[in-house]
Amino acid sequence: MLSVVGSNIRRIDGVEKVAGQAVYAGDLRLPGMVYAKVLRSPVAHARIRRIDASNACALPGVLAVVTRDNLNVVANSFGVYVRDQQIIATDKVRYAGDMVAAVAATDAGTAEEAIKLIDVDYDELRAVFTIEDALADGAPLVHETLEGRKDPGYGRGGFHIVHDNSNICFHFRHQRGDVEDGFRNSDFVFEDAFSFPSAQHYPMEPHVCVAHFDSELLTVWSATQSPFPVRQELARVFGLPFSAVRVIVPYVGGGYGAKSGIKTEGIAACLSRMCGRPVRLAFGADEAFKTLCQPRAQMTVKTGVKKDGAFVARHCEVYLNGGAYANSGPSVTEKAGYRAHGPYRVPCLLTNAYSVYTNTVPAGAFRGFGGPQVAFAYETHIDMIAQRLDMDPYDLRMKNLLDKGESFSEGDTPVDCDLKAGLKQVADAIGWSSRKKNGTGSGSKKKGIGIATAMKDGGGTNKPANAAVKIFNDGSVLLSTGSVEVGQGMRTAFLQVVAEELSVPTDEVRVAALDTHYTPFDKGTNASSATSIMGRAVLQATRDARAQFIQAAASVFRASEQQIRLENGTAVCGEQKLTFREVMQRHFQDTEGEIWGRGFFKVRKDENIPLGSPSPFWEIGLGAAEVEVDADTGEVKVLRYVSLTDAGKMINPLQCHAQDEGAAVFGLGQALFEDLAYQDGQLVNGSLVDYRLPRFTDLPDSFTTFIMEGGGGPGPYGAKGMGEGGILAVAPAIGNAVYAATGIRLQAVPLTPEMVRKGIENRKG
Repeated sequence: MLSVVGSNIRRIDGVEKVAGQAVYAGDLRLPGMVYAKVLRSPVAHARIRRIDASNACALPGVLAVVTRDNLNVVANSFGVYVRDQQIIATDKVRYAGDMVAAVAATDAGTAEEAIKLIDVDYDELRAVFTIEDALADGAPLVHETLEGRKDPGYGRGGFHIVHDNSNICFHFRHQRGDVEDGFRNSDFVFEDAFSFPSAQHYPMEPHVCVAHFDSELLTVWSATQSPFPVRQELARVFGLPFSAVRVIVPYVGGGYGAKSGIKTEGIAACLSRMCGRPVRLAFGADEAFKTLCQPRAQMTVKTGVKKDGAFVARHCEVYLNGGAYANSGPSVTEKAGYRAHGPYRVPCLLTNAYSVYTNTVPAGAFRGFGGPQVAFAYETHIDMIAQRLDMDPYDLRMKNLLDKGESFSEGDTPVDCDLKAGLKQVADAIGWSSRKKNGTGSGSKKKGIGIATAMKDGGGTNKPANAAVKIFNDGSVLLSTGSVEVGQGMRTAFLQVVAEELSVPTDEVRVAALDTHYTPFDKGTNASSATSIMGRAVLQATRDARAQFIQAAASVFRASEQQIRLENGTAVCGEQKLTFREVMQRHFQDTEGEIWGRGFFKVRKDENIPLGSPSPFWEIGLGAAEVEVDADTGEVKVLRYVSLTDAGKMINPLQCHAQDEGAAVFGLGQALFEDLAYQDGQLVNGSLVDYRLPRFTDLPDSFTTFIMEGGGGPGPYGAKGMGEGGILAVAPAIGNAVYAATGIRLQAVPLTPEMVRKGIENRKG
């Protein structure tokens, strides 16, 4: 049997999805199901004085209306780091879009009509929309008190600093050496400021669930990336044991971080308990814009450098606009802070990273988890240093990049890939050595080339992963994991690992549907952790099942286990050969027994490491871009883009390249187009019409992805996560290319035509 690991087998969900047969949460239709809509606050910050839902309740077809006045829960609060968010707003609203009431009706139109009949009196409060507003003296507090704030448990070099009576939600500090002494010992000290936009996840499927309270058993069918944390939060909110809450995950139409934690589930469950029927709650695309976003960032990077370009010290200040509620913002802040100095050798380091409450849409996890923001800052900063030192930006990077096996942070996992080889590969592919230093081209259109190198610690540091592999009496195989298929191809990759280890055809292996009542526990599908962390558990479970099966085969053959080998769906002993089915039925005889293999993996804790646990792996993203800039219009067109990352080991190469390409397109959007715009606290481009995403016509004519296989990951056969690496380097590579083309240095993205043209005009002036 040829190896299936490393081959491009067809996705196991591909046919269903392409044919339109795949069932998503929004497709479910249960007997007696009714439809819900939510009422959102039109103001950004206000006390709720009064809610009158009587007219809505009287509307024919309305079965239930929930407000703060009849909310029947044990705890109306939830959150990962701090329980600062409510199922329904009770005392006040904190952003335009906060949910204050919900209706269940026999059809969606009636529910929508009923929402308009709910009368709410608001006592408006002074609001803060920017980081500067929120941190100003005398600024109104978004949250006067915070419940359940957790200690992250950092190790040496990592610090959690609490700010009471402040809009600072979370503060992470990372420190080594004496940074001020490092600056004193530097020949030059350079300091620059940068900003990065807020963005929308924009999955094809918005937030949706169906909830059904049947007596004291709550079942939720949800488009979520974190079914087990959702179960935990719902159990706490309603005062139920975990065994009374069941979360089932059908296919999920994309997530990118948006579908972690409670979104629609709490309100749908409240309404279901009130009306005694299944309740479907599906947000529209405009509501998705008001649910979660990527945090806007403001960053300052200060670097001490020797005359030869060697880095001596770096001080980074990172501020993330966390919006009205924490969500996973503190984790994003922590990761941004830890990664802020980049993949470089910096002896003395100090980073402060803050998540700041404002009266805007809540911010949280987004592909890259704080990495794109800080990568834009440190990679633009490096090109600026190179210009000041009259050095080649490529040479400056090569001088300071960490070598494979070198320490990113004392005690943490050594760098597990060859960054210098990767940088050379993308530079050669874009033609770096033959480029002209000044912009080339005719007329108003000038061309330029830029490069960038970025790295992030891999996800899954606090993630217990469990997997089970069952061999049935008929010889077929079933894999069960708690990881969610959100389009990344994880189920197919896991199936390949199982087929490889058991030496069975892939069509003999099935992957079970995800149901928290029966699926082994997993903390959530995020941070490129599925193939690496859960993959390790899958590998262990398969090897456990394999060992048990070989033991069973040995008893059937009356031979030693060392004499048994597995080959193309059979057990072989000398000249004898039996199928899996024959072995199982002969071994268990009339009992119809089954074999269960179990696997578990969790990264160990270590108080000597800043984040309290070692990084499971390092995910890299290297990029090179050639752009054409029209000086008359300011339009930036990417002509060529080269992306490189390291998968450790590609289980399914085609899917790996698709992940890297997709991530790079995300980066293209944030580099050139995407930003959430506010006016007086109102989101003004929160719709599919007004929000600008990359189109096919925006893609570069030449788009190349390289994927290294350096091994070293914790996953099967050295696999690492690689779904986020491709986004990291795009914005700085394009920004550096724009500088090469025009001579103007823009320290903010997106590089809109208006901003580029203004920069060109200011330079002329």
